[in-house]
Amino acid sequence: MRLGIVLLACAVAVPVCADEVEQLLLPVAPSVVMCARNSRYETRLVVYNQNERAVQPRCAEDGCGAIAPKAGREIHGGPNAAPIPSFLFLPKSEADHLRLSLVVESGERDHPENNSFAELPVVRSSEFREGIVNVVGVRLDAGYRQTVRIYGLDGTQYGEVDAARCTTSTRAISSPSGLYHLWPLSDERNEDGLALRPSFGMECDMSSVIPSNGQNVRVELEPLTPGLKFWAFVSVTNNVTQHFYTITPR
Repeated sequence: MRLGIVLLACAVAVPVCADEVEQLLLPVAPSVVMCARNSRYETRLVVYNQNERAVQPRCAEDGCGAIAPKAGREIHGGPNAAPIPSFLFLPKSEADHLRLSLVVESGERDHPENNSFAELPVVRSSEFREGIVNVVGVRLDAGYRQTVRIYGLDGTQYGEVDAARCTTSTRAISSPSGLYHLWPLSDERNEDGLALRPSFGMECDMSSVIPSNGQNVRVELEPLTPGLKFWAFVSVTNNVTQHFYTITPR
């Protein structure tokens, strides 16, 4: 079972040079997704524009609409949005004054009264790393699934990342494969030639290869592809309620 991931890829309408843009990752873009275990995930992007002028994004599938100065909007996913992550490009001057909150409502479809809310990070390109990335404190409990998602900054580049999982105190634990493959998702680009989507790889459930005995695990990810910049996080989801929380790199 995987958390639904749907596209919202935007670039500002005003042309800017590649070295003047801020590249942001939406690991889960606005969407309504029905998944396995009778789960439902609705993701909304809430935007507040502190700039003195309107920001006019251009979405990959349809227009997002302008965000007025000193005003906000809540952006929902379109009915035909694909379940994949994407980038958002903005001029650096505007990105610094645009406040983004990516909120997911999760729950079991037959019990909407028991829904829960969690916020996902919106990730700047400066947070992507070429070296080892550690996600610390992933708890392996029975009845939960732990999903690892890895994103490559260059969406046109295939990459390989080696995975070692260590307890927080002692021995190393490796998965049977020990290797994640990051695949380009499309060749879509903005007007500056930058990929609108990252390369991407994931493991749906760590508990399928590591015993769920309550231990805390550190997930160590090391890039094997030269020059690969990537970012990753882990979501831990209750298999009954479908409520989840996230653990980001440390």
